[in-house]
Amino acid sequence: MTKRTPSPFFWFDMCMEGCTTAVRLCETMAAVPAVVKARMPMIGAAACNPLTGNWPELYKMVAEKAEAFTQAGLSITRDMQAIQAEMMKPTRSAKSAAASSARIGHHAIGAAGRALAPVHAAATGNATRLQGRR
Repeated sequence: MTKRTPSPFFWFDMCMEGCTTAVRLCETMAAVPAVVKARMPMIGAAACNPLTGNWPELYKMVAEKAEAFTQAGLSITRDMQAIQAEMMKPTRSAKSAAASSARIGHHAIGAAGRALAPVHAAATGNATRLQGRR
């Protein structure tokens, strides 16, 4: 876990990080219907006639999902390990305990955004790319 230098904007930074994560989550959810709308006919066509299916796109779809969710899982694992390491450090005073608690909170809020980042990138990128094909 990287230690942040004390900043008068520390709590504001935490709030903004949470808000940014919320916006990215909304963008991801907004991109999903466009991707599903573009890919469902492809999947149906490939199921009905495997010889004429758009297999490169279908293979790419599976690989992208696996990569994005693997990256998200690795991100969560790193963040939880860092939070646990911070929690195991002994504190000698109320001030150091408060600083440690603030670092844990900041890291926990950032963990969601870091885990969402690869899924957000894949979903919004696919929506943009697939909408351009029509």
